[in-house]
Amino acid sequence: MKILRSVVRPTLVRRVVIALLAVSVLIWLVLMTYYYWQESSHTAAAARQQQRGEAVLAVLSEINDVTEARQAVALYSALFNSVYLRADVSERFLIQLEDHTGQRLYLTPGSDGIGWSGVANEVVSQQLQGSQYQVYRGKSTQWVLTLADPVPAPALLLARLSDNLTISVLISFPLLLLPVWYAVARGLSPLRRLSDAIAARGPDDLKPLELDMTYAELTPLTTALDRLFHQLRARISREHSFVQDAAHELRTPIAVIAAQAHVMLKAVDSEDRRQAAQYLDAAIARVSHLIEQLLDLARFDTTSSTAATSLDVAQLLRQELVNVAMPAMARDIELSLEAPDQLHCLLDSQAWLSIVQNLLSNAVRYGRDGGQVMAELAEQNGILKLSVADDGPGISPAEQSLVFERFYRVTSTDISGSGLGLAIVAQAVMRLGGKVRLEQGLHGRGCNFIVEIPVE
Repeated sequence: MKILRSVVRPTLVRRVVIALLAVSVLIWLVLMTYYYWQESSHTAAAARQQQRGEAVLAVLSEINDVTEARQAVALYSALFNSVYLRADVSERFLIQLEDHTGQRLYLTPGSDGIGWSGVANEVVSQQLQGSQYQVYRGKSTQWVLTLADPVPAPALLLARLSDNLTISVLISFPLLLLPVWYAVARGLSPLRRLSDAIAARGPDDLKPLELDMTYAELTPLTTALDRLFHQLRARISREHSFVQDAAHELRTPIAVIAAQAHVMLKAVDSEDRRQAAQYLDAAIARVSHLIEQLLDLARFDTTSSTAATSLDVAQLLRQELVNVAMPAMARDIELSLEAPDQLHCLLDSQAWLSIVQNLLSNAVRYGRDGGQVMAELAEQNGILKLSVADDGPGISPAEQSLVFERFYRVTSTDISGSGLGLAIVAQAVMRLGGKVRLEQGLHGRGCNFIVEIPVE
Protein backbone atom coordinates (compact mmCIF):
# COMPACT_ATOMS: atom_id res chain seq x y z
CA MET A 1 0.00 0.00 0.00
CA LYS A 2 2.86 2.40 0.86
CA ILE A 3 4.49 1.65 -2.49
CA LEU A 4 1.19 2.34 -4.26
CA ARG A 5 0.78 5.64 -2.43
CA SER A 6 4.31 6.68 -3.32
CA VAL A 7 3.64 5.84 -6.97
CA VAL A 8 0.35 7.74 -7.26
CA ARG A 9 1.44 10.69 -5.10
CA PRO A 10 1.56 13.87 -7.21
CA THR A 11 5.04 15.17 -8.06
CA LEU A 12 6.23 18.20 -10.00
CA VAL A 13 8.32 16.05 -12.34
CA ARG A 14 5.29 13.89 -13.14
CA ARG A 15 3.22 16.99 -13.79
CA VAL A 16 5.89 18.30 -16.18
CA VAL A 17 5.97 14.98 -18.04
CA ILE A 18 2.18 14.91 -18.31
CA ALA A 19 2.14 18.54 -19.45
CA LEU A 20 4.75 17.85 -22.14
CA LEU A 21 2.84 14.78 -23.25
CA ALA A 22 -0.36 16.81 -23.48
CA VAL A 23 1.45 19.53 -25.45
CA SER A 24 2.90 16.93 -27.80
CA VAL A 25 -0.53 15.42 -28.41
CA LEU A 26 -1.96 18.90 -28.98
CA ILE A 27 0.80 19.73 -31.47
CA TRP A 28 0.17 16.40 -33.21
CA LEU A 29 -3.54 17.19 -33.53
CA VAL A 30 -2.93 20.73 -34.77
CA LEU A 31 -0.40 19.60 -37.36
CA MET A 32 -2.64 16.74 -38.44
CA THR A 33 -5.50 19.17 -38.96
CA TYR A 34 -3.32 21.65 -40.82
CA TYR A 35 -1.64 19.12 -43.10
CA TYR A 36 -4.90 17.29 -43.81
CA TRP A 37 -6.53 20.57 -44.79
CA GLN A 38 -3.51 21.44 -46.91
CA GLU A 39 -3.39 18.04 -48.65
CA SER A 40 -7.14 17.69 -49.16
CA SER A 41 -7.77 21.24 -50.30
CA HIS A 42 -8.61 21.33 -54.03
CA THR A 43 -6.95 24.71 -54.47
CA ALA A 44 -3.75 23.65 -52.71
CA ALA A 45 -3.61 20.34 -54.60
CA ALA A 46 -4.16 22.12 -57.92
CA ALA A 47 -1.37 24.58 -57.13
CA ARG A 48 1.04 21.76 -56.31
CA GLN A 49 0.11 19.92 -59.52
CA GLN A 50 0.57 23.15 -61.50
CA GLN A 51 4.05 23.69 -60.03
CA ARG A 52 4.99 20.06 -60.65
CA GLY A 53 3.84 20.18 -64.29
CA GLU A 54 5.58 23.48 -65.01
CA ALA A 55 8.80 22.13 -63.50
CA VAL A 56 8.74 19.01 -65.70
CA LEU A 57 7.79 21.05 -68.78
CA ALA A 58 10.68 23.44 -68.09
CA VAL A 59 13.11 20.50 -68.14
CA LEU A 60 11.61 19.16 -71.36
CA SER A 61 11.93 22.57 -73.02
CA GLU A 62 15.72 22.16 -72.83
CA ILE A 63 15.53 18.81 -74.69
CA ASN A 64 15.16 18.64 -78.50
CA ASP A 65 15.75 14.93 -79.03
CA VAL A 66 12.62 12.74 -78.89
CA THR A 67 14.45 9.79 -77.34
CA GLU A 68 15.90 11.92 -74.58
CA ALA A 69 12.51 13.52 -73.93
CA ARG A 70 10.86 10.07 -73.75
CA GLN A 71 13.55 8.86 -71.30
CA ALA A 72 13.17 11.93 -69.10
CA VAL A 73 9.40 11.52 -68.87
CA ALA A 74 9.74 7.79 -68.16
CA LEU A 75 12.16 8.57 -65.36
CA TYR A 76 9.70 11.03 -63.81
CA SER A 77 6.90 8.46 -64.11
CA ALA A 78 8.99 5.74 -62.45
CA LEU A 79 10.09 8.11 -59.69
CA PHE A 80 6.60 9.31 -58.77
CA ASN A 81 5.07 5.83 -58.92
CA SER A 82 7.79 4.34 -56.72
CA VAL A 83 6.94 6.95 -54.09
CA TYR A 84 3.22 6.15 -54.38
CA LEU A 85 3.96 2.43 -54.15
CA ARG A 86 5.85 2.88 -50.88
CA ALA A 87 2.94 4.98 -49.55
CA ASP A 88 0.48 2.15 -50.42
CA VAL A 89 -1.36 4.27 -52.96
CA SER A 90 -3.20 1.93 -55.31
CA GLU A 91 -3.64 4.49 -58.08
CA ARG A 92 -0.71 5.39 -60.31
CA PHE A 93 0.76 8.70 -61.24
CA LEU A 94 0.05 9.12 -65.00
CA ILE A 95 2.22 10.99 -67.54
CA GLN A 96 1.64 11.50 -71.24
CA LEU A 97 4.04 13.23 -73.64
CA GLU A 98 3.09 14.40 -77.15
CA ASP A 99 4.86 16.43 -79.76
CA HIS A 100 3.44 19.66 -81.17
CA THR A 101 1.58 17.67 -83.89
CA GLY A 102 -0.31 15.64 -81.28
CA GLN A 103 1.61 12.40 -81.77
CA ARG A 104 1.96 10.49 -78.52
CA LEU A 105 5.56 9.86 -77.57
CA TYR A 106 5.14 8.39 -74.10
CA LEU A 107 2.34 7.11 -71.86
CA THR A 108 2.61 5.57 -68.39
CA PRO A 109 2.42 1.78 -68.89
CA GLY A 110 -1.02 0.31 -68.23
CA SER A 111 -2.92 3.54 -68.85
CA ASP A 112 -4.01 2.91 -72.46
CA GLY A 113 -7.56 3.86 -73.24
CA ILE A 114 -7.73 6.78 -70.84
CA GLY A 115 -9.67 9.71 -72.19
CA TRP A 116 -7.49 12.73 -71.40
CA SER A 117 -8.96 16.16 -71.22
CA GLY A 118 -7.90 19.50 -69.87
CA VAL A 119 -7.14 23.11 -70.56
CA ALA A 120 -3.67 24.23 -71.56
CA ASN A 121 -1.52 25.34 -68.62
CA GLU A 122 -4.32 24.73 -66.13
CA VAL A 123 -5.31 21.99 -63.64
CA VAL A 124 -8.71 20.36 -63.80
CA SER A 125 -10.34 17.57 -61.82
CA GLN A 126 -11.16 14.48 -63.86
CA GLN A 127 -12.39 10.92 -63.29
CA LEU A 128 -9.84 8.45 -64.67
CA GLN A 129 -9.95 4.65 -64.26
CA GLY A 130 -12.65 5.01 -61.61
CA SER A 131 -10.61 7.40 -59.45
CA GLN A 132 -10.44 11.15 -59.05
CA TYR A 133 -7.34 12.84 -60.53
CA GLN A 134 -5.89 16.32 -60.74
CA VAL A 135 -4.93 16.70 -64.42
CA TYR A 136 -2.42 19.27 -65.66
CA ARG A 137 -1.91 19.95 -69.37
CA GLY A 138 0.95 22.16 -70.46
CA LYS A 139 2.46 23.14 -73.80
CA SER A 140 5.86 24.32 -74.90
CA THR A 141 7.12 25.10 -78.41
CA GLN A 142 7.95 21.44 -78.99
CA TRP A 143 6.12 19.29 -76.42
CA VAL A 144 2.67 18.80 -74.91
CA LEU A 145 2.80 17.34 -71.38
CA THR A 146 -0.13 15.88 -69.43
CA LEU A 147 0.22 14.89 -65.73
CA ALA A 148 -2.53 13.14 -63.76
CA ASP A 149 -2.09 12.95 -59.97
CA PRO A 150 -4.56 10.73 -58.05
CA VAL A 151 -6.50 12.42 -55.25
CA PRO A 152 -5.94 10.23 -52.16
CA ALA A 153 -8.90 8.89 -50.17
CA PRO A 154 -9.44 10.68 -46.82
CA ALA A 155 -8.66 7.56 -44.78
CA LEU A 156 -5.47 6.90 -46.70
CA LEU A 157 -4.42 10.55 -46.39
CA LEU A 158 -5.02 10.52 -42.63
CA ALA A 159 -3.09 7.27 -42.20
CA ARG A 160 -0.15 8.58 -44.18
CA LEU A 161 -0.05 11.89 -42.29
CA SER A 162 -0.47 10.10 -38.97
CA ASP A 163 2.47 7.80 -39.62
CA ASN A 164 4.77 10.66 -40.54
CA LEU A 165 3.73 12.96 -37.69
CA THR A 166 3.68 10.25 -35.02
CA ILE A 167 7.27 9.31 -35.74
CA SER A 168 8.31 12.98 -35.58
CA VAL A 169 6.48 13.58 -32.28
CA LEU A 170 7.87 10.40 -30.71
CA ILE A 171 11.39 11.48 -31.63
CA SER A 172 10.94 15.04 -30.40
CA PHE A 173 9.23 14.11 -27.08
CA PRO A 174 12.32 12.76 -25.29
CA LEU A 175 14.41 15.57 -26.75
CA LEU A 176 12.01 18.02 -25.10
CA LEU A 177 11.55 15.99 -21.92
CA LEU A 178 15.20 15.53 -20.96
CA PRO A 179 16.22 19.22 -20.76
CA VAL A 180 12.94 20.17 -19.07
CA TRP A 181 13.29 17.34 -16.54
CA TYR A 182 16.86 18.41 -15.85
CA ALA A 183 15.79 22.05 -15.44
CA VAL A 184 13.01 21.08 -13.01
CA ALA A 185 15.33 18.84 -11.00
CA ARG A 186 17.91 21.63 -10.79
CA GLY A 187 15.23 24.17 -10.00
CA LEU A 188 13.95 22.13 -7.06
CA SER A 189 17.38 21.88 -5.44
CA PRO A 190 16.96 25.21 -3.56
CA LEU A 191 13.69 23.89 -2.13
CA ARG A 192 15.49 20.77 -0.94
CA ARG A 193 18.14 22.96 0.68
CA LEU A 194 15.39 24.97 2.35
CA SER A 195 13.71 21.78 3.59
CA ASP A 196 16.99 20.45 4.94
CA ALA A 197 17.74 23.75 6.68
CA ILE A 198 14.34 23.78 8.41
CA ALA A 199 14.52 20.09 9.33
CA ALA A 200 17.95 20.59 10.91
CA ARG A 201 16.63 23.25 13.28
CA GLY A 202 15.69 22.70 16.87
CA PRO A 203 12.20 23.50 18.21
CA ASP A 204 13.41 26.78 19.75
CA ASP A 205 15.43 27.99 16.75
CA LEU A 206 13.35 30.74 15.15
CA LYS A 207 16.13 32.93 13.77
CA PRO A 208 15.92 34.03 10.09
CA LEU A 209 16.85 31.43 7.47
CA GLU A 210 19.28 33.69 5.57
CA LEU A 211 19.37 31.37 2.55
CA ASP A 212 20.27 32.40 -0.99
CA MET A 213 17.49 30.78 -3.01
CA THR A 214 19.19 31.56 -6.36
CA TYR A 215 15.89 32.00 -8.19
CA ALA A 216 13.83 35.18 -7.81
CA GLU A 217 10.58 33.16 -7.81
CA LEU A 218 11.61 31.41 -4.57
CA THR A 219 12.63 34.56 -2.69
CA PRO A 220 9.03 35.34 -1.56
CA LEU A 221 8.90 31.89 0.09
CA THR A 222 11.95 32.51 2.28
CA THR A 223 10.75 36.06 2.96
CA ALA A 224 7.38 34.73 4.11
CA LEU A 225 9.04 32.08 6.30
CA ASP A 226 11.35 34.66 7.88
CA ARG A 227 8.34 36.89 8.53
CA LEU A 228 6.51 33.95 10.11
CA PHE A 229 9.52 33.17 12.31
CA HIS A 230 9.66 36.82 13.36
CA GLN A 231 5.98 36.76 14.29
CA LEU A 232 6.46 33.55 16.26
CA ARG A 233 9.47 35.00 18.07
CA ALA A 234 7.49 38.12 18.93
CA ARG A 235 4.50 36.11 20.09
CA ILE A 236 6.60 33.79 22.26
CA SER A 237 8.38 36.81 23.71
CA ARG A 238 5.03 38.44 24.52
CA GLU A 239 3.80 35.24 26.14
CA HIS A 240 6.96 34.96 28.25
CA SER A 241 6.63 38.60 29.30
CA PHE A 242 2.93 38.07 29.96
CA VAL A 243 3.57 35.11 32.25
CA GLN A 244 6.36 36.90 34.09
CA ASP A 245 4.35 40.09 34.55
CA ALA A 246 1.25 38.16 35.61
CA ALA A 247 3.25 36.22 38.17
CA HIS A 248 4.75 39.46 39.46
CA GLU A 249 1.33 41.13 39.73
CA LEU A 250 -0.24 38.15 41.50
CA ARG A 251 2.62 37.81 43.95
CA THR A 252 1.67 40.92 46.01
CA PRO A 253 -2.06 40.21 46.58
CA ILE A 254 -1.34 36.55 47.24
CA ALA A 255 1.22 37.58 49.86
CA VAL A 256 -1.38 39.88 51.40
CA ILE A 257 -3.91 37.04 51.47
CA ALA A 258 -1.42 34.73 53.17
CA ALA A 259 -0.43 37.40 55.72
CA GLN A 260 -3.99 38.38 56.61
CA ALA A 261 -5.05 34.75 56.86
CA HIS A 262 -2.19 34.22 59.30
CA VAL A 263 -3.31 37.33 61.28
CA MET A 264 -6.87 36.02 61.46
CA LEU A 265 -5.65 32.70 62.78
CA LYS A 266 -3.42 34.28 65.43
CA ALA A 267 -5.56 37.32 66.37
CA VAL A 268 -7.17 37.21 69.82
CA ASP A 269 -8.90 40.55 69.48
CA SER A 270 -12.11 40.70 67.47
CA GLU A 271 -11.22 44.11 66.06
CA ASP A 272 -7.91 42.81 64.74
CA ARG A 273 -9.73 39.84 63.25
CA ARG A 274 -12.32 42.08 61.60
CA GLN A 275 -9.65 44.37 60.11
CA ALA A 276 -7.67 41.39 58.81
CA ALA A 277 -10.86 40.04 57.22
CA GLN A 278 -11.37 43.37 55.43
CA TYR A 279 -7.81 43.33 54.11
CA LEU A 280 -8.28 39.72 53.07
CA ASP A 281 -11.50 40.51 51.16
CA ALA A 282 -9.80 43.42 49.39
CA ALA A 283 -6.83 41.26 48.38
CA ILE A 284 -9.12 38.50 47.11
CA ALA A 285 -11.13 41.05 45.12
CA ARG A 286 -7.91 42.41 43.62
CA VAL A 287 -6.73 38.94 42.63
CA SER A 288 -10.14 38.12 41.17
CA HIS A 289 -10.17 41.34 39.15
CA LEU A 290 -6.61 40.78 37.95
CA ILE A 291 -7.35 37.20 36.88
CA GLU A 292 -10.45 38.36 35.03
CA GLN A 293 -8.42 40.98 33.19
CA LEU A 294 -5.73 38.44 32.34
CA LEU A 295 -8.36 36.10 30.90
CA ASP A 296 -9.84 38.95 28.85
CA LEU A 297 -6.42 39.87 27.52
CA ALA A 298 -5.63 36.26 26.63
CA ARG A 299 -9.00 35.85 24.93
CA PHE A 300 -8.59 38.96 22.77
CA ASP A 301 -4.98 38.08 21.97
CA THR A 302 -6.05 35.04 19.93
CA THR A 303 -6.68 35.29 16.19
CA SER A 304 -10.07 33.56 16.32
CA SER A 305 -13.12 35.61 17.18
CA THR A 306 -16.65 34.86 18.27
CA ALA A 307 -19.50 35.37 15.85
CA ALA A 308 -20.69 38.96 15.56
CA THR A 309 -24.23 39.66 16.72
CA SER A 310 -26.58 42.60 16.34
CA LEU A 311 -26.12 44.84 19.40
CA ASP A 312 -27.78 48.03 20.57
CA VAL A 313 -24.44 49.65 21.42
CA ALA A 314 -26.14 52.79 22.75
CA GLN A 315 -28.18 50.79 25.28
CA LEU A 316 -25.09 48.82 26.38
CA LEU A 317 -23.19 52.08 26.88
CA ARG A 318 -26.00 53.44 29.07
CA GLN A 319 -25.98 50.24 31.16
CA GLU A 320 -22.24 50.54 31.79
CA LEU A 321 -22.67 54.17 32.79
CA VAL A 322 -25.19 52.99 35.40
CA ASN A 323 -22.64 50.42 36.64
CA VAL A 324 -20.01 53.13 37.30
CA ALA A 325 -22.51 55.60 38.75
CA MET A 326 -21.91 54.57 42.37
CA PRO A 327 -18.09 54.99 42.37
CA ALA A 328 -18.57 58.23 40.39
CA MET A 329 -20.99 59.57 43.01
CA ALA A 330 -18.54 58.61 45.77
CA ARG A 331 -16.00 61.00 44.19
CA ASP A 332 -18.59 63.59 43.15
CA ILE A 333 -17.85 62.96 39.42
CA GLU A 334 -20.48 64.13 36.95
CA LEU A 335 -21.35 61.59 34.23
CA SER A 336 -22.83 62.70 30.90
CA LEU A 337 -23.73 60.91 27.67
CA GLU A 338 -24.34 62.04 24.12
CA ALA A 339 -25.71 59.15 22.06
CA PRO A 340 -28.77 58.23 19.99
CA ASP A 341 -31.62 56.40 21.66
CA GLN A 342 -30.82 53.28 19.68
CA LEU A 343 -27.84 52.28 17.55
CA HIS A 344 -27.73 48.72 16.26
CA CYS A 345 -24.44 47.34 14.95
CA LEU A 346 -23.05 43.91 14.10
CA LEU A 347 -20.22 43.39 16.63
CA ASP A 348 -18.48 40.92 18.91
CA SER A 349 -20.36 41.60 22.16
CA GLN A 350 -17.51 40.55 24.48
CA ALA A 351 -15.00 42.86 22.79
CA TRP A 352 -17.41 45.82 22.77
CA LEU A 353 -18.33 45.41 26.45
CA SER A 354 -14.65 45.15 27.44
CA ILE A 355 -13.88 48.40 25.59
CA VAL A 356 -16.74 50.29 27.24
CA GLN A 357 -16.18 48.86 30.73
CA ASN A 358 -12.45 49.56 30.85
CA LEU A 359 -12.64 53.08 29.39
CA LEU A 360 -15.45 54.16 31.76
CA SER A 361 -13.92 52.55 34.85
CA ASN A 362 -10.51 54.09 34.07
CA ALA A 363 -12.07 57.53 33.57
CA VAL A 364 -13.86 57.34 36.94
CA ARG A 365 -10.90 55.78 38.76
CA TYR A 366 -8.21 58.17 37.51
CA GLY A 367 -10.32 61.33 37.10
CA ARG A 368 -10.27 64.13 39.64
CA ASP A 369 -12.69 64.49 42.55
CA GLY A 370 -15.58 66.71 41.57
CA GLY A 371 -14.68 66.34 37.89
CA GLN A 372 -16.52 65.32 34.75
CA VAL A 373 -16.64 62.23 32.54
CA MET A 374 -18.36 62.51 29.15
CA ALA A 375 -19.13 59.61 26.82
CA GLU A 376 -20.10 60.21 23.18
CA LEU A 377 -21.34 57.64 20.68
CA ALA A 378 -22.15 58.09 17.00
CA GLU A 379 -22.05 56.22 13.68
CA GLN A 380 -21.16 57.89 10.40
CA ASN A 381 -20.25 56.44 7.00
CA GLY A 382 -19.93 52.91 8.40
CA ILE A 383 -17.63 53.96 11.28
CA LEU A 384 -18.77 53.57 14.90
CA LYS A 385 -17.08 56.24 17.03
CA LEU A 386 -16.91 56.11 20.83
CA SER A 387 -15.12 58.73 22.92
CA VAL A 388 -14.69 58.76 26.70
CA ALA A 389 -13.26 62.05 27.99
CA ASP A 390 -12.47 63.37 31.47
CA ASP A 391 -10.94 66.49 32.99
CA GLY A 392 -8.57 64.70 35.33
CA PRO A 393 -4.82 65.11 35.69
CA GLY A 394 -4.23 63.48 32.30
CA ILE A 395 -1.15 61.69 31.01
CA SER A 396 2.15 63.30 30.12
CA PRO A 397 3.08 63.32 26.39
CA ALA A 398 6.10 61.13 27.10
CA GLU A 399 3.88 58.37 28.51
CA GLN A 400 0.98 58.55 26.06
CA SER A 401 2.59 56.05 23.66
CA LEU A 402 3.08 53.56 26.53
CA VAL A 403 -0.33 53.49 28.18
CA PHE A 404 -1.59 50.70 25.89
CA GLU A 405 1.27 48.40 26.92
CA ARG A 406 0.53 45.55 29.31
CA PHE A 407 1.10 46.26 33.02
CA TYR A 408 2.15 49.83 32.35
CA ARG A 409 1.12 52.30 35.07
CA VAL A 410 1.25 56.06 34.72
CA THR A 411 3.90 57.45 37.07
CA SER A 412 1.99 60.64 37.86
CA THR A 413 -0.73 58.89 39.88
CA ASP A 414 -0.66 57.04 43.18
CA ILE A 415 -3.94 55.22 42.53
CA SER A 416 -3.40 51.46 42.43
CA GLY A 417 -4.22 49.45 39.34
CA SER A 418 -3.12 46.45 37.32
CA GLY A 419 -2.05 48.35 34.21
CA LEU A 420 -4.12 46.02 32.01
CA GLY A 421 -7.27 48.03 31.32
CA LEU A 422 -6.01 50.03 28.32
CA ALA A 423 -4.08 47.02 27.00
CA ILE A 424 -7.37 45.10 26.96
CA VAL A 425 -9.03 48.03 25.17
CA ALA A 426 -6.31 48.11 22.49
CA GLN A 427 -6.50 44.35 21.96
CA ALA A 428 -10.30 44.34 21.79
CA VAL A 429 -10.32 47.24 19.32
CA MET A 430 -7.77 45.41 17.17
CA ARG A 431 -9.99 42.32 17.37
CA LEU A 432 -12.85 44.38 15.90
CA GLY A 433 -10.63 45.78 13.15
CA GLY A 434 -10.70 49.30 14.57
CA LYS A 435 -8.30 51.93 15.96
CA VAL A 436 -7.91 53.67 19.32
CA ARG A 437 -6.08 56.92 20.04
CA LEU A 438 -5.53 59.30 22.92
CA GLU A 439 -6.25 63.02 22.71
CA GLN A 440 -6.63 65.91 25.15
CA GLY A 441 -9.69 65.69 27.41
CA LEU A 442 -12.36 68.14 28.55
CA HIS A 443 -11.58 71.84 28.89
CA GLY A 444 -8.01 71.34 27.66
CA ARG A 445 -7.05 68.85 30.36
CA GLY A 446 -7.43 65.16 31.18
CA CYS A 447 -7.71 62.38 28.60
CA ASN A 448 -10.01 61.63 25.70
CA PHE A 449 -9.85 58.04 24.41
CA ILE A 450 -11.38 57.77 20.93
CA VAL A 451 -12.31 54.39 19.45
CA GLU A 452 -13.27 54.00 15.77
CA ILE A 453 -14.62 50.66 14.53
CA PRO A 454 -15.91 49.74 11.04
CA VAL A 455 -19.45 48.36 11.34
CA GLU A 456 -22.24 47.05 9.16
